[in-house]
Amino acid sequence: MTSFAGWIATGPPAYVVRPVYQRVELGLWRARGRRGVVPHIVKQRAVREFARSHGLRVLVETGTYLGDMVWALRNDFREIYTIELDPDLHARAVGRFRRRPQVHLLQGDSGKVLAEMVGDLTEPALFWLDGHFSGGITAHGASATPVLDELAHVFGDGRHPHVALIDDAGDFLANPDYPSIAELKSHLNQIRLDLEVVVADNIIRVLPNRAG
Repeated sequence: MTSFAGWIATGPPAYVVRPVYQRVELGLWRARGRRGVVPHIVKQRAVREFARSHGLRVLVETGTYLGDMVWALRNDFREIYTIELDPDLHARAVGRFRRRPQVHLLQGDSGKVLAEMVGDLTEPALFWLDGHFSGGITAHGASATPVLDELAHVFGDGRHPHVALIDDAGDFLANPDYPSIAELKSHLNQIRLDLEVVVADNIIRVLPNRAG
């Protein structure tokens, strides 16, 4: 049973509190010269900007967690698909987005779920890959991160010029349970040779060179 403190921290009241905290966090980050933990608002803006610059109207997220990314971008995409491994977090998101028909919530291992759903896409999509285990109530699957399988499904599909943004770049630099940036690039080169990889603001950006 969820504790009262947990309900306050992660339940409906937090949906109001967290956006306020995120703006405070943004101001502090800027005051520190953009050093330290990258605020969630910066990540939201990166997703929004890449969608706009590449003309993408479909968002696919792995790692729903508390649903804050989807909520922030709910009016920026025609369709949003989000995948969560943990059944409790998935159920919580179902309740949060029950009145948002454009938001499709899937439960399972994103490294496997994407295998089918990428093939069903009829247009290019923006992928926000954040299905990693990072402590707390985040889910741990067969590995700390399914990102190698996710990338294989996203970029193995040659029909559309998909774009992928991978959160938590710092973990790929320092966490031994994650593949390194070099290993990510090597993995991508085995899938396709026309991919560009850029790291900025704790986000790994992967896009076809022809997409600009």
